[in-house]
Amino acid sequence: MSAIIQKILEDMENLPPEMQEETLDFVRFLKAKLVKIETVTPQAELNGVKVATIMAELASRGTAFQTIKDPIAWQRELRQDRPLPGRE
Repeated sequence: MSAIIQKILEDMENLPPEMQEETLDFVRFLKAKLVKIETVTPQAELNGVKVATIMAELASRGTAFQTIKDPIAWQRELRQDRPLPGRE
């Protein structure tokens, strides 16, 4: 058993039962968070690599957006922007 685990156990023994339960809940939360980080991070990194590759390919072509005469109008049409209340 590592020194840090031993210290945690010693400190927990001095806590009232309600706080021991709360500590256990927190440890379970940290474990769930770790699982989420381990499963989400690799995909997020892969997506970043994909985006970088696509952007590099667009930049190498040099003609990606040259046909767009009015970028603002193009963006509005693409997004199908609509007026939002209080943002006229």
